Amino acid sequence: MTFYHTPPKGRFQTRKTTQKAESQVEVAGDQPYLKSIVIDISHLFATRDKSLSEWSLQRFQSGPMHRSILALTFGVLFTGLVLPAVSTAAGPSPQEFMAANCLDCHGPDTKEGDLDITALSVNLTDPKVFATWQKMHDRVEKGEMPPETKLTKKDTESFLAALRNLLAGADRKAIDSEGRAVVRRLNRYEYENTLRDLLDAPYLQIKDMLPEDGELHRFNKVGEALNVSHVQMSRYMQTADTILRQVLAIDTNPPKPVDKKVYAREDNSFNRKIAYSEFNRSPERSTFPLIGYEADLETLKNCDEKKETKGPFGVGEANPEIREKEAMGVVASNYEPIEVGFSNFRAPYSGRYRISFKTYTFWAHPDNPKNWWKPSREKISIGRRSEPVSVYSLTHPGILRKVGAFDAQIEPSVSTIEVDLLKNDMLRVDAVRLFRSRPPAWHNPNATPEGQPGVAYQWMQAEGPLNVEFPNAGHKLLFGDLKFTKKGNSIDVTSDNPARDANKLMANFMRRAYRRPVQAEQVRPFVELVGEAMKSGSNFRDAMITGYTAVLCSPGFLYLEEEPGELDSFAIASRLSYFLWNSAPDDELRSAAMNKALSTPQQLDAQVERMIKDPKFDRFITAFLDYWLDLRKSLDTTPDENLYADYYLDDALIESAVDESRAFFKQLILENLSTKNIIQSDFVMINERLATHYEIPGVTGVELRKVPVPKGNPRGGVLTQAAVLKVTANGTTTSPVVRGAWMMERILGMPPSPPPKNIPAIESDTRGAKTIREQLALHRSQEACNSCHTKIDPVGFALEAFDVVGGARDKYRAIDEKSKVKLVQGYGKNGQAFKFHEAQRIDTSGELPDGMGKFKNVDELKRSLLIQDRLVARNMTEQLLVFATGTGTRFSDRYEIDRILDKAQADDYGMRTIIHEIVKSPLFKNK
Repeated sequence: MTFYHTPPKGRFQTRKTTQKAESQVEVAGDQPYLKSIVIDISHLFATRDKSLSEWSLQRFQSGPMHRSILALTFGVLFTGLVLPAVSTAAGPSPQEFMAANCLDCHGPDTKEGDLDITALSVNLTDPKVFATWQKMHDRVEKGEMPPETKLTKKDTESFLAALRNLLAGADRKAIDSEGRAVVRRLNRYEYENTLRDLLDAPYLQIKDMLPEDGELHRFNKVGEALNVSHVQMSRYMQTADTILRQVLAIDTNPPKPVDKKVYAREDNSFNRKIAYSEFNRSPERSTFPLIGYEADLETLKNCDEKKETKGPFGVGEANPEIREKEAMGVVASNYEPIEVGFSNFRAPYSGRYRISFKTYTFWAHPDNPKNWWKPSREKISIGRRSEPVSVYSLTHPGILRKVGAFDAQIEPSVSTIEVDLLKNDMLRVDAVRLFRSRPPAWHNPNATPEGQPGVAYQWMQAEGPLNVEFPNAGHKLLFGDLKFTKKGNSIDVTSDNPARDANKLMANFMRRAYRRPVQAEQVRPFVELVGEAMKSGSNFRDAMITGYTAVLCSPGFLYLEEEPGELDSFAIASRLSYFLWNSAPDDELRSAAMNKALSTPQQLDAQVERMIKDPKFDRFITAFLDYWLDLRKSLDTTPDENLYADYYLDDALIESAVDESRAFFKQLILENLSTKNIIQSDFVMINERLATHYEIPGVTGVELRKVPVPKGNPRGGVLTQAAVLKVTANGTTTSPVVRGAWMMERILGMPPSPPPKNIPAIESDTRGAKTIREQLALHRSQEACNSCHTKIDPVGFALEAFDVVGGARDKYRAIDEKSKVKLVQGYGKNGQAFKFHEAQRIDTSGELPDGMGKFKNVDELKRSLLIQDRLVARNMTEQLLVFATGTGTRFSDRYEIDRILDKAQADDYGMRTIIHEIVKSPLFKNK
């Protein structure tokens, strides 16, 4: 059976359409009766629909009068859809079919689902009317309507064929006139990437300066949802002005690249935490002065007894050999008041830096056997394992951004990463496997009677900015080779002929900023704006920035320009780049567009291959998964600190989970793996933290890598990834309804209907007295709920095998002081004691809708879903089409989607093949 999406809602909202009277319907198609006509109801009743009239009179003689009158009236109205009204050997006419099978539930007296087909309009230019008829088509095709029917496919064939041709014809006519998609602006992901590329400044942080984008069809790419208000335009203007000023040269002399080594001993972020104070007398919240694998007792004594707070805290340059061995250790992850980093380095310029860290691990022995969980800062030995360390940039005012990670080894070693930094950024380091000392009376869960692990930092070395040119590319784009002088804390650009230079600079800027050739008359208004700004007192620099800001907020930049019909080469180039790079075309794409070299399948295939291999392809991965899988919501909920203390404050787990989903999806594309891997794969992309979470042995270190799924392990595919299971939970409980609906929609493309009004939501029982399955059984006893829940709940039941962050389980956790069940006790990542009891055993069995199969657990669920390989591939194709074309899939798209799937089937529905076929499709190459 084939399943389809509901039609896009409101797809005509921003188009100019001619509303016709409901008695006038214009359609197109290849059958004689599909032509433009004007329906005269009285004439129609007397002549064209004689067969229906006779049929209705027979019903009148054999049944209640009002039913026959309804059937008669309905037949007249429905004939307005220009469907053939005469019965054939293949079956009854569409009018007869609907009157016989639909009126009982959807007449004026019943109106089930708020639908009265006798009052249903036939004006298919109205999107709501179109959606209703399409829904009717789809539910009959799926066998969902009529309910409890014994109708066969042959019984519904003539009705569906007639309605399908009608809907497709009306849809194609609208597309021919207006295109599939409305004009849309760049979303904030695209705006950020486009400015980074335009100004050659990958370090710019722009997205969070702009308002959230609207969302439709699950993506932030659809024009109807990307409106522009006065508030948004104001923010775009402020952002553009700020960003343009950030790329200007800050001095008249070229920046001197730094090569600076910062020793932890000499950095306040570390050494100010050695001495105890009235606010802290705990070693876990202090730093450990070390020399190799031994405690620096002299420094400890000076800080503890003499209360030395000014230093020196190390030997400094006087003894290079000892200086190289000195270190500062921690046994806790960053948490106020201990948040270590290298504050003696702040990026002097925005740009790319090479950062190296020298670190090792150590072991802190207990202070005394009685309180063995308390470490001694004097009893130190060599570490017993490597430790993961995350690196974050810290931007004023306190904004942290992860920029890398490495493993601190047992032996002192140097780890190097490259990062993009903003001017004045500093770097923090966080030993993320260690616990966080949340008060009061914490207890380190990593501690044993023999001691506890720690990480020692020796130094950090920063080199950069790398590959510096002066002035930078962004400044050159804005002001070319004009002279500039230092003026206070900024620079001033001088011009001996402002009018000439403004015109020259603006034309060049617009050629780079706009995604198609720029004409002189397009440049003129912005040059005039510069002149007006100068007349108002602005200097040349500020006046030009005013003009550039206007360009970056103008329709030519902010909107993707597409005309109905076949796209020209420049629009194709933009579609390609905003699909696979989420940014503007590069020079090669621009050149191909200029030379009209984006028309043949071979040319498009070559570009797709080139773009997938480019590092910018990661932008597609991030943007697509942020919405398809909701990865952007990974931090929206926090695991409950009592029920899930083992996850609470575990940043490394959440970050690794998101990285896994991205790496996995990218792997599917790079290797052209089948979309069946979305359901089940024989590999996962994990690091040590995820391997521990997934109970997969033999994986160490922070780096994600491809690992085979062990036999009997339920992992593999998207359904059982930690990030997906987290965004479908609320941090305290899981819900089969939420997860089931999410999976049916996102993975299978079978979105459930909205819940009925006045039906209360199910509240989870955190005491564990009732399972969610028991509560849902009561919920399904309500007829209004049952039809949807029989489809939603089964997948959700199978996924109850995983908790709020995707950990495997066979029983629920619960907190009930009166429970006599044995408590599970311990200490969480936050150092606090927790206790809960195991509640009801989880039943993961279920039965999929439409005969798709029964299952006992998630493995059997996956096997049942793997049989629906075309269904999964169709959904992925539709998701990618929305992202690529900026509009929802429409009724008439189904034929082309089937063609794409037929082509991809030869490669077992390979992900890369599907992307290639989408780009070569008329759906992609036409507005």
